[in-house]
Amino acid sequence: MSGAATTGAFGRASAMPDDARAHPWRNRIVGPSDTTDRARVQRIGARFVGCGLITFTVGLSPVIAARAELTDAWWPPLSAALVVGPALLVIAATYRPTLRYQTALAALSSIGFLLATALWFVAWDGDVAPGHSWWSVWLVQFPGVPGLVFGMAGRYLLAIGHIVVATFLAQTANQLGVYGHLRPELYLGSLVTIALTCVFLAVAVVTVRTAGLLDETRSAAMDAAATSAASTAKEAERARFAALIHDKVIAILLAVDVGRPRPGLGTQAVTALDELDRRDDEPPAATTGVDEFVQRVRTAIAATDDDVERELSINRSASGRYPGEAVSAMIEAMCEAIRNVRRHAGAGASCLVVGDFRADRVTLAVVDDGQGFDPDRVPPERLGLAVGIRGRMTGLAGGDVEVRSEPGRGTVVIVKWVRDGGS
Repeated sequence: MSGAATTGAFGRASAMPDDARAHPWRNRIVGPSDTTDRARVQRIGARFVGCGLITFTVGLSPVIAARAELTDAWWPPLSAALVVGPALLVIAATYRPTLRYQTALAALSSIGFLLATALWFVAWDGDVAPGHSWWSVWLVQFPGVPGLVFGMAGRYLLAIGHIVVATFLAQTANQLGVYGHLRPELYLGSLVTIALTCVFLAVAVVTVRTAGLLDETRSAAMDAAATSAASTAKEAERARFAALIHDKVIAILLAVDVGRPRPGLGTQAVTALDELDRRDDEPPAATTGVDEFVQRVRTAIAATDDDVERELSINRSASGRYPGEAVSAMIEAMCEAIRNVRRHAGAGASCLVVGDFRADRVTLAVVDDGQGFDPDRVPPERLGLAVGIRGRMTGLAGGDVEVRSEPGRGTVVIVKWVRDGGS
């Protein structure tokens, strides 16, 4: 395996893949992870519009310089700053964890453009553009673009208002700079500009709304799944009670006769009451010995991935039997962590399972030297970690899970079970 060496969990030396070293830089470029598709679309769209405003301004710099003689010297640099400055703030805001300031920055971008256009009338010296030029004010080339920031923020009426006002204001300034007076028939071209800009606005509106619908659909699907799971659990509990009543309670009642009850009937009654009182989230009565537990771990590792190494330590100083639910939950969580290594750790990543079996506790750790990730930025739709590992272990009495990872330094997933009363 190529790459720089780094210290992995449990004192093992691991290797950092070459492509993982650039991962932190990719995070800086992409920005924070979003929990919804709507926020992701708004973030990307705002960057696109902000970059467009900057690109237009830079690309039109020769034009700005060529028409500088029509205004006072302060207007060209100020107008460029009023367009570029808010655009930079819009882009910078997309790298914050939330987009709460997007509407305010859209307003700042709109006001900056309108102010730059209005100040042209103050700075204009009364001359007209030489020759047969069709324009004299560089802002007339893209008057509606700042309004698209409103569109990405979901403020559609404000977006339309900016597009209309900015287009007519820029057209008025441009006509004065070209002809020295207004020509009403040329405002028909402004209607075309407004219509074309509104097409882009409509695309932005549909994209944001579609992303919002996807979020709502995903949320509804997860709620429906939770409701279905709860209903299934209730049916299973009802079936369990029915079986206990039929197989034990009724059988015990039928065995009661006049006189002294037969030996063992009292013990059976106590056992039946205990089972009736047991909740679904409590461990079942069945237990597993340490040797069988270790063998099941080995078998599960081999069935999930033949390439995974293992180091299993068994403390035989005291015999231990473990609840069957704890055994099943730990093995399933371990297997999900192994599958995640193959899905996300990157090509060439190696994996090791370290196990520690004691009478009062069990620890299974899945260690890899892959590209790693930021556990706090895992999207909620990634159910493998949230449900398959964390949900399974935190829902287990005595269960716990710990995830240690960072970009470029591998991952350690530790699933634990501690018997009640253990320390």
